[in-house]
Amino acid sequence: MDAHAIELLELPAIRERLAGMTACDAGAALARALQPSADRHEVARLREVTREAGVLWEAGLSGPGGAQDIRDDVRDARLGAPMEVKAFERVMATAQVAREMRVAVMEHADDAPLMADVADLVDAAAMDRVAATLGDALDGRGGIRDDASPGLARARRDVAELKRQAQEALREVAQAVRPHLQEGFITERAGRPVLAVKASSRSAVPGIVHDTSDSGGTLFVEPLPVVEASNRVREAVAREREELAAVLAALRALVEDQGYALEAAVEALAEIDLRLARAALSRAWRGTPVEEGEPQLVEARHPLLDPATAVPITLDLRSMRALVVSGPNTGGKTVSLKTLGLFALLHQCGLEPPAHAVRLPVFDDVLADIGDEQSIAESLSTFSAHVRTLIGVLDRAGPRSLVLLDEVGAGTDPSEGAAIAQAVLGELVDRGTLMLATTHSPEVKSWAVQTPGAANAAVGLDPDTLAPTYRLAVGDPGGSHAIGIAERLGMPAGVLERAREALGAERSALAGLTEEAERARAEAERDRAAAAEARAVAERERREAERQREKLRVKADEERARMRAEAAAELAELRRDLQALRQEIARGRKLEDRDRRSADRQRDRDRRLGAADDAARRAEQRLGGLAAPVAPERAPEVGEHAVDLALGVRGVVISIEGDEAELQGPSARVRVPLSRLAPDRAPAATAAPPPVAEARPALEAVAPEVDVRGQRAEAACTAVRQYIDLAAQAGMETVRVVHGRGTGALRQAVGEELARHPLVKSAVLAPPGEGGDGATIVTL
Repeated sequence: MDAHAIELLELPAIRERLAGMTACDAGAALARALQPSADRHEVARLREVTREAGVLWEAGLSGPGGAQDIRDDVRDARLGAPMEVKAFERVMATAQVAREMRVAVMEHADDAPLMADVADLVDAAAMDRVAATLGDALDGRGGIRDDASPGLARARRDVAELKRQAQEALREVAQAVRPHLQEGFITERAGRPVLAVKASSRSAVPGIVHDTSDSGGTLFVEPLPVVEASNRVREAVAREREELAAVLAALRALVEDQGYALEAAVEALAEIDLRLARAALSRAWRGTPVEEGEPQLVEARHPLLDPATAVPITLDLRSMRALVVSGPNTGGKTVSLKTLGLFALLHQCGLEPPAHAVRLPVFDDVLADIGDEQSIAESLSTFSAHVRTLIGVLDRAGPRSLVLLDEVGAGTDPSEGAAIAQAVLGELVDRGTLMLATTHSPEVKSWAVQTPGAANAAVGLDPDTLAPTYRLAVGDPGGSHAIGIAERLGMPAGVLERAREALGAERSALAGLTEEAERARAEAERDRAAAAEARAVAERERREAERQREKLRVKADEERARMRAEAAAELAELRRDLQALRQEIARGRKLEDRDRRSADRQRDRDRRLGAADDAARRAEQRLGGLAAPVAPERAPEVGEHAVDLALGVRGVVISIEGDEAELQGPSARVRVPLSRLAPDRAPAATAAPPPVAEARPALEAVAPEVDVRGQRAEAACTAVRQYIDLAAQAGMETVRVVHGRGTGALRQAVGEELARHPLVKSAVLAPPGEGGDGATIVTL
């Protein structure tokens, strides 16, 4: 890639931001050295690498913080150079981070195989050995542990003991010669323990004079009785240094032995750090993955501009090779060039540019001529500098190149400059180069209209205020509006009138037409934006309506399923009762001759069997009619005629409690779920229903007991309540509720439900022969 274009497009600033996202020095160095690739396969790999890194980043994986670039330390170990304890601490920390990072990345190997390939370069066994060995030797305070080796431990014990003995001997001497001492403290000179002796008492304290005070009144004397003890201390300290040197040499040998593994770990950590930083930066500026194809930017934002104020641009270069952008200064022409060029570089560096959508090819080179590059030192004018850059562009540009030219042909005679611009642009179009150029020249705008594969584009301008909108419209050229802008900024009217006269009638008319076209384009853009907003509102309302419809459909399906389940359970219960009754009748007939009272019992059973058959048939009919019940359009109110959609019972709603209602029918009062009731559009023309006490209907056979074992308390209470209602309607006097023993929670809940039921007279635990405390006998 052209280094000059990389500088002009400000990729170095992006590299610095990327380096700021890294967690270790080696990763930051890779970020600052990042170069765009011109190889399609490599760019595709970089896109996938950044995607994988994004998966790990979103999973909470951070960079290798704490790791350091220890390659210089490894090189010192190979050369046999002495290594300080701090160097070993750096090596240990890096080995630990490398081991942890390898484990963390390999946990996501299925989702990020390319990241796992890099993490696998870390030799886990080597890192464990280095970290463990150094951890056993370093004390964490910049020194070596006493137990780093047996010899070092022994030498340090000897030093401590001999120092204690020397200090004790010195204190004894000091006590004996106290009148001759200048000060009572013990100090050191040249590493030897000494006493501060008065110069006048020199002969009273025999020993070696190591120093004198500035005034000469004090001598620092090492007493002779202490000299031998101090010598033994010196010898022990020398042995300690030898043992310490041996430990450090062993640690240096370890680093040398594992040098290649440590260097590979640093390089792997740096690469992982760079990849995670690319993902983090891409998400920080809300980047989007690039799709390879013909150039198209949708809502693209230059990453170095303030995202709160930057206006996104949309640029569609599909099916064209050259786009000529015109319009007023400060309108965003140069930003459009830089955005396209920088996006191409970011894509080929593996970063996701900030945009709603991006499609770009892989360019083999990005070439640019942007800004004023005059050089006094090289005697180059603005035009000469531009020409020199254009020559370099023509030397390198090919069919896979991207060329960005700002104010091409400017800086010289407008006619000649326009001629050069048209020639350069034509040459690049002939080569198949993709090109974006800005201009104020009418001749260059005309060239774009007449040349196949080229098109004009204009930066937006408010037609009323002449303020730039920083939006790019492809299709028509833009006017420079120099006179209009000068008028808005306050230039005298007389000067402006002279300017219009100097412009000439033809040019003035052309400028007027351009302004009218831009005004129409601005109005069309406002209308388009309003229509887009209206479409967005309509789409939001449509989605909300669809969501509500789906919610109602799901609710209706759930209600149908619940009603089917209830009817099926009721039918199964009735069939069990019917079978039990048939068995009981069969046994009764065998005992008929032995017991006269069996005849009455048999008649009663026959009556109950018939009622059960009728109830079973009615339940089967109801179950068959539940294929697609119609959900009630609304719930009835108290006092309103209603019909039970599941059972077909009609009556008047006399009360509503929660999700249940009491329905007074022609001969009985029943409690039913409110969701099954609907307003009765054809109520029976009957007199007011009689009181409950006057009717004890036998609607259908009801089992003598209900079993709620294994159910949750709420469901069991609902089942008991419905069962008591049916038993009361069937005219039964006593029933049994089987709730089991368990923890007693279900028995308590059932007891509370029976206590508050208006149709229950009493409820007591069953005798031992009928279930004991696992069942309750209910009197209605």
